[in-house]
Amino acid sequence: MTVTGPRLLVPPAILGRSVGLAVLHWGVIDGPHGLSLVVEVVDEEHTGSLSEGQWKDPSVDVVQIYATTGTSEPIHPKVIARTSGPSWQRWTVTFGRYDRPARVDLDQASIVVNARPISLAARIDLAPEG
Repeated sequence: MTVTGPRLLVPPAILGRSVGLAVLHWGVIDGPHGLSLVVEVVDEEHTGSLSEGQWKDPSVDVVQIYATTGTSEPIHPKVIARTSGPSWQRWTVTFGRYDRPARVDLDQASIVVNARPISLAARIDLAPEG
């Protein structure tokens, strides 16, 4: 099943703040190729902490992003890309559809974001309101 066009399922939001860092997402989109979102960690106080320790090493998985329906194993993204700048790090994530039914039932699903270095965990509920 392919949707006719992208639609915003969840508007952008700040997921949490800790030790001068803000974790936010740019919105969850249901597009032609599946669910996608961008998660960003911003150094609000420009302390340079994103250039140190675990944040500095691109081989360390400091932010985990996956979908869950509560009863099944976590559903990991098909594609995840990490980019960074002097005071931000960004993860672009796609849970692929690729001409098959969606892997996630939106009525029961959520996306979990764990930023391990700052012990921040957040859940984005995908169920439509109403």
